[in-house]
Amino acid sequence: MPWIKASLRPAVPLALILLAACSSSAPPSGGPKADIPDPQIGIAQLYGPSDAGFPYGNFEVKYEVQVQNRADVPLTLKRITIATSNPEGGAYSLVAPRDYYFNKIIPAKSGEKVEFWARAYGYGRSMRDTEPVTVKGVVNFQSPSGYVNKVFFQELNQM
Repeated sequence: MPWIKASLRPAVPLALILLAACSSSAPPSGGPKADIPDPQIGIAQLYGPSDAGFPYGNFEVKYEVQVQNRADVPLTLKRITIATSNPEGGAYSLVAPRDYYFNKIIPAKSGEKVEFWARAYGYGRSMRDTEPVTVKGVVNFQSPSGYVNKVFFQELNQM
């Protein structure tokens, strides 16, 4: 690389690696976006701070995600990414946005439920213990014609 100035030479290999990595990556969910009706998503908290005795610190929260497939083709639930988006307050916060992987087929024109546990941080017995928790997430599906991503926001009451 005699044509590159000496001060830029250390950055060239890094730039080439970055360029190669970006050019070879697939779309986030693989394949084209499917042209089908969006599924309906709902989420419920099955086990939370009150069930765990209002812990101060790390504990587990159990969620149930309800998926209603409105399409004429089956959908395969591949991943759920979930995080809390609480303003100041809320009974708990999820430790970090996390991905939860599945391989659950939802038949055409039907509904299914999936359950999973997420790591959370509780604030103990305080004025916050009954405050709602707002969760946001993305549900990723694969269909015969491509991928479908559905974003959700839901406020989960703690009473």
